[in-house]
Amino acid sequence: MEQIGRVVASEQGLPYRVMFPNSEHSAASSFLRDLAASDCSPATLRSYAYDLLRWFRFLHGRFTPWEKAERLDIRALVEHMQAAPTANSLRRGLDSHPAPNSVTQQRSPGTAFSANSINHQLTVLSSFYDFAMEVNLGPLMNPVPRQRGVGPRPSAHHNPMEPFRLSRRGTYRQRVTRPAWRGIPDDAVGTIFAGLKHHRDRALLSFWLSSGVRAEELLGLRHGDYDFGEHTFVVTSKGTRNRDMVPASADAFVWLALYMREGQPAAPGDLVWWAFAPKNRRPLTYGAARRVFSRAQEALGSNWTLHDLRHTAAERMIADPAFTLVDVQTVLRHASVTTTTVYTQPRMEDVLQKVLEHYAKPRQPAPTIEPEYDGDAVRELLGLAE
Repeated sequence: MEQIGRVVASEQGLPYRVMFPNSEHSAASSFLRDLAASDCSPATLRSYAYDLLRWFRFLHGRFTPWEKAERLDIRALVEHMQAAPTANSLRRGLDSHPAPNSVTQQRSPGTAFSANSINHQLTVLSSFYDFAMEVNLGPLMNPVPRQRGVGPRPSAHHNPMEPFRLSRRGTYRQRVTRPAWRGIPDDAVGTIFAGLKHHRDRALLSFWLSSGVRAEELLGLRHGDYDFGEHTFVVTSKGTRNRDMVPASADAFVWLALYMREGQPAAPGDLVWWAFAPKNRRPLTYGAARRVFSRAQEALGSNWTLHDLRHTAAERMIADPAFTLVDVQTVLRHASVTTTTVYTQPRMEDVLQKVLEHYAKPRQPAPTIEPEYDGDAVRELLGLAE
């Protein structure tokens, strides 16, 4: 696919614009401006902009105007995303069939687009063409096949006295595997913590493990949003963008105090986490934090991610009888307790360990009748004589 066009960020007005091929794409900007007016986050706008850019580039290679795209073009795009390597895989030189990690048994990301990425691409294009048709921007049809079922909620008016009819996946929609949580064992956490070299990294790891906040939420912490006396801090939650108070362990605040004594910017409103670059002082980014966590795992040879720390915090809370499921939901800020129940499912490694212990137990001897009793009388009494 020819690398033509780009996504441009702007500090004023629309946060992201699609430039294709050399000028601003008016239809894409109208669509993104409509999303921004609907209070979509800048991260959502950025994601939609890059999906639109990918679509315009793909059609450019097929010499097809975006207004004249057909269903076969959508099918060709899905086939391309199933086989073509992503930009990250080309930059990092990832293997197309990565082997599972020997410690975590998790596979590293492959070269092709994931099922979630393909489904997100189809959702963006479907919304874009619906918008374009509503405001008469040119297209006469939406090339993305509709989801199967009647309306966006096929079972909205279901009769509870009748059985549910399973709805099939929409055309070109990819099968997504059931998400599984990935907790880190305590001994591995201790080894990773021992491999950290700075108070900043120890504080970050302690906050992630004790509070269960997402990595991006903690990296956005600012001075004035924490309370050393109450052992709480305030984060901007993903999705809702609410300012929520979250508790953390006393150890996390101890490491935070040690980190702050090293002379980092501490004016009210400043970001808390900074990179160690005296000549080019800048806030710590997600990519930099991820690299720090990866380097700390080199001794183990594992490939856990920053989000696995959130899973580990949830596992520890649920294992504590003092916590109810609703308590864990409140701390993790899940919209539904159903999401929290994912962490109640046993991990496969724990089940395997129990199975091995079960088969390692010696076989119990069969019960016998004591010599002082009449064996025939006991068997007849218990109905075992036949």
